[in-house]
Amino acid sequence: MAHASIHLPRLTRDHTRTLWGCITRVLADSNRTEDIIVAEEIASQRQLEVLRDSGLFDHGDGAELLRDRPMLADTDLDELRALPPGTLGREFVDFLDRHGLDYELTRQPTPYTDDSDAAYLLHRIRQNHDLWHTLLGLGVEGYEEVLVHSFSLAQTGFPSSVLIVALGGIKHMVLEKRWTQLRKGVRHAYALGEKAAPLVPVVWEKRWAQPLVSVRRELGIVPYDVH
Repeated sequence: MAHASIHLPRLTRDHTRTLWGCITRVLADSNRTEDIIVAEEIASQRQLEVLRDSGLFDHGDGAELLRDRPMLADTDLDELRALPPGTLGREFVDFLDRHGLDYELTRQPTPYTDDSDAAYLLHRIRQNHDLWHTLLGLGVEGYEEVLVHSFSLAQTGFPSSVLIVALGGIKHMVLEKRWTQLRKGVRHAYALGEKAAPLVPVVWEKRWAQPLVSVRRELGIVPYDVH
């Protein structure tokens, strides 16, 4: 079971200014992916250090992941499209295609992260995000992004996810009057993240041909279902 405590960053004045600028722009337009990526990196510096040093990679696929440092963005999506329906890889690429998502955005550089292990960890978490949408069975509407970040918060403890859940909850649940999702959904998504196995150190590349249902069963992932 996963449960990541939250560690806030120690920000310089310049980083605070950059972070606030990103937050302001994303509040006006939640599709500003590049601003979200920058804000996530700045806000998560201390959290990356804690995750790196926590022993997260000492078990399961973790040692292999750090040794080989595979990038999910290097995956040949045409190979995934050739897999049978219902497999993890096919369901994932169908999700990307259905929503017109550009996976190349996850290759963004990490200019605020000096340590190479922490930088790789940040890339891996970024590249996990859309895959976690697939595992949870959630789309890309604003409120669904809030739910995935609530799940992610239990897994990673990223302060950026706290911001997205709080501010996105206001914008996409309160203002859009999604009261059930506000009252029950956020807490439920977080609980699903707690109950699942630690997902950050999983080598998904070895599981593309595995049925999605068996991947979920193996890792204790329950699809999101709150109406």
